[in-house]
Amino acid sequence: MNIDMWKAQIESGTVEEKREAIRAAKDFPIEQVVDTLIKLLYEDNKAIQEAVIEFLMDCSDDIVVERLLPLLKEEDANVRNAAIEILEKIGRDKVDIIGRYLDDEDKDVRLFVCDIIGKFGTEKALDYLIKALNDPEVNVRNSAVMGIGKVQSNRAVEALSDLLSREEDTWVRFSVIDSLTHINLPLAKKVLRDALYQEKNELVLKALLDAIAKFGGEDFVYDAMYVFEFLMTRKLSDIYSDIVDLGLRVDKIEDEKLVYKFAVYLCAYIKYAEDRWTAYRAVNVLPKLSCCAEKILLDVLSFVQEPMIVASAIEGLGQVGTSESIPVLERFLSSEDERQRELAQEAIDKINSRK
Repeated sequence: MNIDMWKAQIESGTVEEKREAIRAAKDFPIEQVVDTLIKLLYEDNKAIQEAVIEFLMDCSDDIVVERLLPLLKEEDANVRNAAIEILEKIGRDKVDIIGRYLDDEDKDVRLFVCDIIGKFGTEKALDYLIKALNDPEVNVRNSAVMGIGKVQSNRAVEALSDLLSREEDTWVRFSVIDSLTHINLPLAKKVLRDALYQEKNELVLKALLDAIAKFGGEDFVYDAMYVFEFLMTRKLSDIYSDIVDLGLRVDKIEDEKLVYKFAVYLCAYIKYAEDRWTAYRAVNVLPKLSCCAEKILLDVLSFVQEPMIVASAIEGLGQVGTSESIPVLERFLSSEDERQRELAQEAIDKINSRK
């Protein structure tokens, strides 16, 4: 079959004959068949489209990339998405060609380019993604940020750090923070911690603390305490539930004064917070604060009335209470709440067994 016969089969053949011709395209130089194959993407036949996509995904020639890139402007979503899918597969080593379209006047094209390049996770891709951080379109910047998060290098961290300090869009800042957590390098954690102590936006502050927690380490405790104090000066009910999760790490704190301070804040939160579910979770944290847990739990029982929280405090005393807790627990033996009666007896028995 010569090229003319091949094109004729593509032009007038049945669906199966066209698919056969697509498979046979490998017998010709790619520059002779690429335009014809791309035209087939416009056909309203999924089998033909898939055959073309599969074929072009095995072609890493520059000409294929160059012919596909204009399709990013295509209004037909099926054709545009097919081009994107192919470029994501074959474009890893063709970043210089794809990256030229970051200068396109169409913001959607620039967004698609960032989405494609952002999948590669290479230093070469990083060059272009950093450039896109200065794009006037917020969606383009956001896509670039997410792509940078796939590059494990200090240069990627530095680029995100710079953007975090100057970006005004909160959504993009959230993406910067998330991307830094995906770059598992010490510098990324340092950037997040430095930003935490400069941040005034409470939502961003929460996102920063969440991100730092993912890195772990005892220093998270001090960061969380800072956020506690910062937010308490504004409105106690705005202390976020993720800060209560600090309790998962308090057993690592050696500074007893810090533990006590944290316990006092938890106690205040339990008393005043509007979010009673988080208050309940905070009570569950208290038994972990060994040096002061009993005193705080007894305080909680002196002012809390919600059955769920009371029950949790009684259970906590069963874990850490001493003989000093028994008089308080005995009062609950006559409670109208059967669950409280049972838990109080269990707690007393546990305390007595520890004597």
